[in-house]
Amino acid sequence: MLTVVNQNEEVVHFMDPLKRRLDTGEWKSIVNNSIKIYNAHKNRKGRKVIQWKNLAGIPEQKNDKTCGYFIMRYIKEIVEDKNLDFSIKWETRSNLVYIDKDIDEIRAEWAKHVLKFPEN
Repeated sequence: MLTVVNQNEEVVHFMDPLKRRLDTGEWKSIVNNSIKIYNAHKNRKGRKVIQWKNLAGIPEQKNDKTCGYFIMRYIKEIVEDKNLDFSIKWETRSNLVYIDKDIDEIRAEWAKHVLKFPEN
């Protein structure tokens, strides 16, 4: 599950590659309280109700073993999106899918990064 917070607009984007979890419960409470603390720190009133958006159009994970890679792929696309239009692209159900090549790219980038660490 990936949660992206736009603290200025008080909008929380919720992404679950398995599409099983809902934006409720303890995690929602933690994020909402964090936004309230941020607003208090900035002396802002803020919204009474923080808006949560489930981005239902994200590519869906088809197994139970690649969740981390899907999350990293979402993050990569968000970071590389200069206009930050990810919420528009993923807000409604779509037929977007990641093929093995998309996930393999993330695996390779991660492995390359990890191999930079010195051994102890």
